[in-house]
Amino acid sequence: MYPILFSFGNFKIFSYGFFVALAFIVSIYYLSYSLNKSKSKIFSQDELYSFLLYLIIFGIVGARIFYIFTNIKEYIDNPLDIFKVWQGGLVYYGGFVAVAIFAIIYCKVKNMQVLYFGDFFAPALALGHSIGRIGCFFAGCCYGKEANLPWTVVFKDKQSLAVLGEHLHPTQLYESLGNFCIFLILFFYAKKQREVGNVFAVYLILYAILRFIVECFRGDDRGMQYFGLSISQNISIILLIIGVFIYARKAILRKA
Repeated sequence: MYPILFSFGNFKIFSYGFFVALAFIVSIYYLSYSLNKSKSKIFSQDELYSFLLYLIIFGIVGARIFYIFTNIKEYIDNPLDIFKVWQGGLVYYGGFVAVAIFAIIYCKVKNMQVLYFGDFFAPALALGHSIGRIGCFFAGCCYGKEANLPWTVVFKDKQSLAVLGEHLHPTQLYESLGNFCIFLILFFYAKKQREVGNVFAVYLILYAILRFIVECFRGDDRGMQYFGLSISQNISIILLIIGVFIYARKAILRKA
């Protein structure tokens, strides 16, 4: 589509970087709003912003490392491209795992419930991811397979990361719309009195299903396959199992 959103002489604003930044800004605003509305304050506004700074750093680094790992051949000849994050090349699951590890350590140190923490952040994850995928669409990364459907898209910009001149599934928009729907579900679900961890569990279940399905329509290199499935599909299955266990843990533990 439009990898470069604006250009002023030699100064360029890349669409991917713009939408990723917008995703962070909107998510932070939503979390600040949620904290103000929350009856039980898990931390202050200052603590929230401080924690979010670490989350952003760990999220970007984890997402980039995962992308490099699955596209290692691309960076052997051009190692400096590793640092060009604004042009695209972040894998959500890489960032998610890195943030999850940091969050678990943080909660242990602060003596907080990890699942309560997950409930608070889950809607913002879905909302930010929805916006970030629009950046993928503009940049042409995460593109879909060829298809003969009324809603396919054709990438023509030579700087696009997608295959040019072919009718492709708009997989980026599939996931963007799907994540926004997940956000709406979690937004209203979180307002009701629920057991701690259920909101996070629903997020894991819904996103794992969404990602597994969208992966079937992806046309870009999916890296190594295990059991005939992409790395992301395998991770989706693991997260789905974790989500189901968290949601049904009381019944499962009673039978154990």
